[in-house]
Amino acid sequence: MTIDFIKTQALGNDFLLTERGTIPESGLSGLAQKICNRNFGVGADGLIYWKLSGDVFDLRIFNCDGSEPECSGNGLRCTAAYLIESGKWPLRRIQLRTVSGVYTLTRIGEEYEADMGVPGLRPEVIPFIANTPVDRVVDYPLMVDGEVVRITACSTGNPHCSLFPKELDESAIHRLGSKLERHPAFPNRTNVEFIRVLNEKELQVEFWERGVGPTWASGTGSCGATVAAILNGRTGRDVTVHTRAGKLRVEWPENGRLKLTSTAKVVAEGRYWEA
Repeated sequence: MTIDFIKTQALGNDFLLTERGTIPESGLSGLAQKICNRNFGVGADGLIYWKLSGDVFDLRIFNCDGSEPECSGNGLRCTAAYLIESGKWPLRRIQLRTVSGVYTLTRIGEEYEADMGVPGLRPEVIPFIANTPVDRVVDYPLMVDGEVVRITACSTGNPHCSLFPKELDESAIHRLGSKLERHPAFPNRTNVEFIRVLNEKELQVEFWERGVGPTWASGTGSCGATVAAILNGRTGRDVTVHTRAGKLRVEWPENGRLKLTSTAKVVAEGRYWEA
């Protein structure tokens, strides 16, 4: 069996896109693991299957480990970039549906603006299991291997855990990222953001992505980091997030919807030979 794919990237966070149809639903996860393997496959952080249903594109997103996240901000922009720039969708505004809902994206020059919805702050929405009842998980003391780590958690379509370490140390990111991702307080596992506040309008963020590990950038993670910074009184509501490969802009009006804006690029197209 051969599978036609498109290679895309958003600030170094890369995805393979393929149209749903010939692949059985039971085989989607396994194929993602094979084709995303950087040594034995094509290589990517994730695989996105798309299908047009009326005027909305239905997406199923899989991480390189075969797990299925609820959403991906960078993946949404990558999909929009391909579908619009290839002419498969004729308008500059497009709707994409994942398991967490319908997202509207708009092409503005070389960037794509995504309405990411209202962030979920209640523990049961994230989901997060607190030791004692709390309305929001803000500056929450979480025990991790005998160490207390103060975290802020929310859902931006998928679960996020953000913290503000004194330094963005790579070894600490790997150690804490893996442990926080699978911490029992997060029953669905979680994405992790390590945040350095540059000023009231700018953040520098390192990302540990659930099911992937360290990534160069994350769209929902940038939203999660911004929400955490705002809830902790560290920034205003219009924030530029600096990642290893570029910038994203996140806006969160008071009691409003998150807006995420940045670039996405189509890199290549090819054909994968599935044994």
